[in-house]
Amino acid sequence: MAVVSASAQILIDVDANQRGPKISPTHYGIFFEDINHAADGGIYAELIRNRSFEDGEGYGKPATLEAWSTYAANPSQLICKLIQPSKKVKLLNAAQGNALEMTINASAASPACLVNEGFWGINAVQGSTYRLSFFAKGNYKGGIKATLCDKKGQQIYATTDVDAAIGKQWTKYTATLQSTGNDAQAQFALVFDGKGVLDIDVVSLFPPTFKNRENGLRPDLAQMLYEMHPKFMRFPGGCFVEGQISPDNAFRWERTIGPIEERPGHWNVNWGYRTTDGIGFHEYLQMAEDLDAKPLYVVNVGLWHGGLTPLDSIQPWIDECLAALEYANGDVTTKYGALRAKNGHPAPFNIEYPEIGNENNQPHAEQQSDHYYERFDLFRKAILAKYPKMQLIGNVVAWGDDNPKWGSMLPVDLLDEHYYRNPLWFAEAFHKYDSYDRKGPKIYVGEYAVTSSFGNLGNMNAALGEAVYMMGMENNSDIVPLNSYAPIFVNENDAKWRPDMIRFNSSRVMGTPSYYVQALMPQHVGTQVVKVAQRNPYKVQPKSSITPAESRIGFATWGTKASFTHPDPLPKTGLPEFLTGQWQKNADGSVSQTSDGEKCVAVCKAKVGDHYTAKFRARKDAGNEGFIVVFNYTDANNYFWLNLGGWGNTQHGIERISGGGKSQIETKPGKIETGRWYDVTFQMAGDSLKCWLDQELVFDTVLKGDVLPGVFTSATIDEPADELIVKIVNTQQEATTAKLNISNFPVKGAKLIRLRANDGMDENTLQQPTTIYPTYHELSPKGNEVEVELAAHSLNIIRLKKKLMRPILKP
Repeated sequence: MAVVSASAQILIDVDANQRGPKISPTHYGIFFEDINHAADGGIYAELIRNRSFEDGEGYGKPATLEAWSTYAANPSQLICKLIQPSKKVKLLNAAQGNALEMTINASAASPACLVNEGFWGINAVQGSTYRLSFFAKGNYKGGIKATLCDKKGQQIYATTDVDAAIGKQWTKYTATLQSTGNDAQAQFALVFDGKGVLDIDVVSLFPPTFKNRENGLRPDLAQMLYEMHPKFMRFPGGCFVEGQISPDNAFRWERTIGPIEERPGHWNVNWGYRTTDGIGFHEYLQMAEDLDAKPLYVVNVGLWHGGLTPLDSIQPWIDECLAALEYANGDVTTKYGALRAKNGHPAPFNIEYPEIGNENNQPHAEQQSDHYYERFDLFRKAILAKYPKMQLIGNVVAWGDDNPKWGSMLPVDLLDEHYYRNPLWFAEAFHKYDSYDRKGPKIYVGEYAVTSSFGNLGNMNAALGEAVYMMGMENNSDIVPLNSYAPIFVNENDAKWRPDMIRFNSSRVMGTPSYYVQALMPQHVGTQVVKVAQRNPYKVQPKSSITPAESRIGFATWGTKASFTHPDPLPKTGLPEFLTGQWQKNADGSVSQTSDGEKCVAVCKAKVGDHYTAKFRARKDAGNEGFIVVFNYTDANNYFWLNLGGWGNTQHGIERISGGGKSQIETKPGKIETGRWYDVTFQMAGDSLKCWLDQELVFDTVLKGDVLPGVFTSATIDEPADELIVKIVNTQQEATTAKLNISNFPVKGAKLIRLRANDGMDENTLQQPTTIYPTYHELSPKGNEVEVELAAHSLNIIRLKKKLMRPILKP
């Protein structure tokens, strides 16, 4: 690979007889985690928010009427309060912690309404039918209507009478509504015209679902996944598996199956909202089956964020894992196989790939990593004793390490590597797996994405960096048989993480450029690697400077209190501008950051050039990490920092913040002592950086940009289709052309599938979802030569059809 000028032609030789590894049948998959309202308010089609009246302001706080409101001419006509179980109050079942008690004093002339706004609006679609159900009891006498209406309650899109003779026992009531209009911000209402007390719970409204499943998926979002052709689906997380604060906030599979009214739900503390568990263990397995994907189940090993089950007490977690596997795989004569059949699926779902833990093998126990290898071994023995053919996936270091290793002699089938980096890192990793040991465990890249320099929602530079990395994984499918991007979904109204592959609201959905890369690559993966030789006959272009001509320097902390002296030789008038955190000036001229918050930043007002030396002193006062030097600061979303004693005070690292996203440049082991003043010397010479901590040279490195400009090529053969597939990524700002010279494969015809952008920073939005979108073109081969234009910022997939050669008949 080399960087070429706009007028250069890339010469690519492809010999169909020069084969590489077979492509794994499970090579491309997806990873689903309930983050950003990916499930409730996302792919789970339920339209009623807070349907069981359990939601509230946060974990450990009382439930509220979130998403519910009332409307009546006089407030006294409808008085609502949440009720809890007691000697006098009997709720629907033990799974329910609350119900809604309504005291109603309405009439036909002056009705009262209980209104639900849904998840930032309910999408009313003309002609669509909606299934309503709820449970109720009481002494209410009067009529009940169900309606879909606009926000003001003035326009009715659907209405129906609910056949509800309310009695003293909890009873389920159902109805259907058909919309006569379109409104992405519609609301649902129950309208009362009578009098009495009515208790209500588990109010549910479903639109049509993907493959018409009763407790199913939102069709447009599920279709986006289906069109990716995933070969496996990793679930249910992610941090969602572990939970936070309490093991009750982890994913406990047995609490998530059966009728929805029997599911207690739980707080998704990691991502800041409560989940109904409407998509439970059974629905995840059903989703995988409906997507023609193998289920890959991540199990909890007795660790959660902020706590753990001691190693000698984890047998209940092992039992929970084995019960889940029996539910998925056991025949109907087993306890849990029979339960699966009772829930509507007699045939096994067939989990083949359990993953033992999620990111639980970090260097320090407090990072949800207590005795990981011992835990792994206990789970391994228990699983293989019952399911000896299962392929077990182990955890390796998930952050702060570009080349994580399995630090145990225990046998393991696959290792789960996670990478969140910038486009440059992924492009440079094109050959990462070429040299991996083929005798060791195989690699599952379970989570990866460009999370720095991705723009706002995810730009083309990010997608192309990922595409190059994916081509490298294809070339090494013998050692990397599975991979999956993360995360998939984000509801635009509650984005906890960026970027994400698919963005949506109540009515719209769009794919980022990364989505289209993730969809195109599996569609054109082939069955075996074919080796290519790429020739670039032009000189490499000079690299542009990363360090600005003018910028600012400063300090920062992350979950730590620290103090800093004024940088020498900056003028005293230049310090400081306190941007975030709680900073104070001290009598000796130093400054201190006194909060435990994350990303607390102060920068000098005076500017520096691109060649300077700064000296100052720094002290960690308290907290879990060390202190940070900020440099190349141009604005709040674009700068670098030197993190000394980061990652739980285990490493020193250089990181770049670009467009608000953060990526690592270099790390090394290191820690900072509390209460000790350190002499810091920081030297910049263009893009060359040196840093001394006291007299120790900690870093001597060269800064890198976000993007690696170049042309990258790979090829596979699709044997069932008798087609040769050549993939070419052009990450440059200039267009060029490529000439393909094909050997041992007579070419009949050629098609080009192209994903391109006018600029690497271009993105899709919900308002303009197809700014970057695949296009399809016919090419005209000349014999076994094919010329193709390589647009700037483009992924190009060329499919070559083989010419059938007639046998020569003897006269």
